[in-house]
Amino acid sequence: MSIYPGYLSIKSAIVSILEGVTSLKEVYSKEEKAPADFPAACVSAKEHTATFCSVGAGGTNERRYNHLVRIYFRTDEENNPDYEDILESVADDVIFALESNVTLNNTCEYALPTSGTWRFGNKQVPVRFLELTVTSDVHVKRDTGELV
Repeated sequence: MSIYPGYLSIKSAIVSILEGVTSLKEVYSKEEKAPADFPAACVSAKEHTATFCSVGAGGTNERRYNHLVRIYFRTDEENNPDYEDILESVADDVIFALESNVTLNNTCEYALPTSGTWRFGNKQVPVRFLELTVTSDVHVKRDTGELV
């Protein structure tokens, strides 16, 4: 396991924060095929970009990581008829929790839920979900991978 900030450490921090959101019934550190209960959140890596920042010994790069947080609620006959309102409320709770912990438990310089898209889909049952992109910035030393 790596000691420097990256995909896994940032994802783990997001999962840890979401586990404290009481309106979520389940939180997964992967895209779960069949969540046990709803509303559920699944966290997975999406992409990253990097920028060269400085030269010489101890030179640095800026990395911008994107992770997906998908928040699911079932829409079949087992659902609550107010599923849209419930899911929107849970989404607001998740966004607030992430915005309230801008360094993701000190794993990055700052992070922000930067965009969200609403969709319908299937997770063994019909679901409505929000696909939230969380963008995290880190500045790292190239020779050690340590946070600057």
